[in-house]
Amino acid sequence: MEVHEKLGELAALVSGARGVPLSSSVMVDREQLLSLVSEVRRLLPAEVQQAGDVLAQRDEVLEAARVDADKILAEARERAEELIDAQAVTKQSRERAEHIVTTARDEADRLKVDSEAWVDRKLSEFQDELDRLKQQAERGRDRLRTRTGDAPASAEADAGPESD
Repeated sequence: MEVHEKLGELAALVSGARGVPLSSSVMVDREQLLSLVSEVRRLLPAEVQQAGDVLAQRDEVLEAARVDADKILAEARERAEELIDAQAVTKQSRERAEHIVTTARDEADRLKVDSEAWVDRKLSEFQDELDRLKQQAERGRDRLRTRTGDAPASAEADAGPESD
């Protein structure tokens, strides 16, 4: 299961919990809650690893495009040298080599843009998920402080230097 599914289970557990009379508090099965929290913790490193894999895939795609472009360039130069004897053939080979080089560069640029856009989308999704998790954690801490009677000033002190 993915992190967001486990978090959904956590939310369902709290939402479906039995209320404490004369209070906004609820009674939650500690074992079940801690088990779900452990599963979320276990899944988070996998999500982080996936982000690293996305970056590695981007680098692999870029490297493959560079190797292909280098290969095409080398082939174009070799072919141009073979045809240098006759002026008409030389002109034609230069034009063809330039076309191949331009095509290879255009394709490499397109692959780079596509792969960076894909990586950016994946990182954005990952960032959105992390932001959502952070907001849920902050709301949970706020509820906990409210239940324990902590003043808002101590909540700011608990937050420390993090001010995103």
